[in-house]
Amino acid sequence: MSDQSIRGIKESIDYICNCEFYEEIPSNDRNFHIGQFLKGHIKYPLTTSPKVLELEHYDPENELGSIFKIADYDPSSATQQKWPIKQLNLRSTDRLYIVPGKIRTVILLRIIENVWMEDEIINLALCLPISSFKSYHPTSFILNIELFNYPQYFYIKASGKGAREESAARFDLIQYVPLDYLEPVRNENSNSNFMLSPFTLKLMFNHLSKFLFNEPYDEILEQEIAAFRDIMLAEESIQSLLAEE
Repeated sequence: MSDQSIRGIKESIDYICNCEFYEEIPSNDRNFHIGQFLKGHIKYPLTTSPKVLELEHYDPENELGSIFKIADYDPSSATQQKWPIKQLNLRSTDRLYIVPGKIRTVILLRIIENVWMEDEIINLALCLPISSFKSYHPTSFILNIELFNYPQYFYIKASGKGAREESAARFDLIQYVPLDYLEPVRNENSNSNFMLSPFTLKLMFNHLSKFLFNEPYDEILEQEIAAFRDIMLAEESIQSLLAEE
């Protein structure tokens, strides 16, 4: 397949957007915005039996100097709980779980004030993590995401105005992150903070609705997406890519 054909496919999302995919945030605007690209500590779901830190030695004078070991979760273990450690914000019934994660780019979905504990009010950001495509992802997989065929993924275009790598926003990894531990991501063209454009946000939230509730948020928009998909699938070049393993 020619480079020109592939470029056309990679820009296919612009056909339905008919607008800029991203929007720059003015340099004098220090606020966080819905749809803004940020970076923070993101956890992965557990795929094995839970691992926790089991207390071996408690130092009452310097709690952070206490010694732990990694152990399998054991509900009957007295050394995995009943040891409140204030410096770790660990209450007597809490455990320290070992959870994999990394610093990852996210899209901000909303900000809330967590007031569950009166003496511990913090601002939380609901974040949509982004994963860039790797060499082991077949073109057919990426194209199916562009065509809105996976409810759990939303296609993210690579651009000097926004995300630097072709990626997918992953609804299956949505999670809260303390707002204080997030920082803006800057684009390549102007080193500016950026966010999804209003229409791209509309597309994304419509797709999120299908993931959460199995139905679109906007029926008219969904009809336009279906028409877009039909037009793209009529192209022989796209048919051949979708047939790839």
